[in-house]
Amino acid sequence: MDKKYVQLFTEVVHAAEILAEQVMKFNHDKKDQKGEETAKIMRDDYSALYDKIRAENFSPDNLTKEEYTKMLVAVMIIVENIQNRIHSENKAIEGYRIDVIPKLQRIVNETKNNEAAQSLAKELFQISDN
Repeated sequence: MDKKYVQLFTEVVHAAEILAEQVMKFNHDKKDQKGEETAKIMRDDYSALYDKIRAENFSPDNLTKEEYTKMLVAVMIIVENIQNRIHSENKAIEGYRIDVIPKLQRIVNETKNNEAAQSLAKELFQISDN
């Protein structure tokens, strides 16, 4: 394993540690003791692996199959997290393209003064509770 992969896995393991910490807090806030304990174990596991990989005397030859499994799980979690963010971002872009941009274009193109622009904006920018 070359230095670039070591660097990648260091970041992946650290990200998994942070995510597990966030899940731990979320479960704590929900008073889900079992979920909190599970997330704590994950956080501690990833923290230990993070420390191991960052150690001065680290050698990839010392990684165990279990640790590779943990890195696999971490990468899968990160990929899922990225995919969810991309999906959310795409929904936001779609909303701007379909709703906001056309309405703003109408205001810019169809009005002659501030009053007309404000009047049309009041009409267009309403969210109904239907």
